[in-house]
Amino acid sequence: MDPLQAMQAFSRVAELGSFTRAADDLGLSRAMVSTHVRRLEKRFGLRLLNRTTRKVALTPAGTEYLGHCRRIFSELRAAEEMLRRTQEQPTGRLRVDVPGSFGRHILLPALPEFLTLYPGINLELRLNERVVDLVQEEVDLTVRAGTITDPNLVARRVSGSRWITCASPGYLAKRGWPRTVADLADHVLIGSTPADSHQPRPWMFAADADAPAWQPAYQMTINEAEAAMLAATHGAGITQTMDLLASRALAAGELVLLLPETTLRGPPLSIVHTPAAQRLARVRVFSEFLRVLLEGVVRRAAAATGLPPEP
Repeated sequence: MDPLQAMQAFSRVAELGSFTRAADDLGLSRAMVSTHVRRLEKRFGLRLLNRTTRKVALTPAGTEYLGHCRRIFSELRAAEEMLRRTQEQPTGRLRVDVPGSFGRHILLPALPEFLTLYPGINLELRLNERVVDLVQEEVDLTVRAGTITDPNLVARRVSGSRWITCASPGYLAKRGWPRTVADLADHVLIGSTPADSHQPRPWMFAADADAPAWQPAYQMTINEAEAAMLAATHGAGITQTMDLLASRALAAGELVLLLPETTLRGPPLSIVHTPAAQRLARVRVFSEFLRVLLEGVVRRAAAATGLPPEP
């Protein structure tokens, strides 16, 4: 006798109240179901079911035994699900390339959660300020700002961004608050120089969207936007940065949003990979992890600035 099959036959008869209905449900003959139940009763020397021509009812022993059967079947289902998840668990090396500021301020704080969820993935993370060739450098996935035009890549747009102007509470307590863009000329301004340029990035304001970009008289320029933001958190002056990058500092009160009516839409962020990489489970789960992470950062930035998130 197969004990599990006999237990299953008994359980279905008890739950459905009928040998015939149990046989149909299990895809067995009524005689086979009846044989399974009789063998169980013979093995234990106990009657598990009271049978009449009109109905089937559990005996006290049968009621207790049915409870044990249900617990055993529940454990079996849990074991099967665990094995299924293990089989489907993404594994292997995952090479990811992201901008340095994005990696340090957004991705790295969230990575422990990802590594716990997917212990079979060996993550190789590179922080870069240049646009990499995904195929040539064997990169599985990257995050890029701006519009993706390469037809050989798959780009999944996950969030918008804003350019915001901000400073630390300590700086503002000493130097006062600028109330207009013109007031910025009386303050210490910190600029940033993009990696592909020798000139600091011009500041832009929504109120002057039809005018040329404004090139402030910076007292200090830094070749990393992240470093310019960190200098501002330490009270060095006022800077313009992306709201997503500054979201933690804004939420912690280390930076304060200035001139909120002048914030300007920044570049969208996209998760980018090759069409072939889409077939890899490790790429799919990391892409989804990034999507959820960025949605959370967008919500945090909106809450910290009081501004609606950019679509």
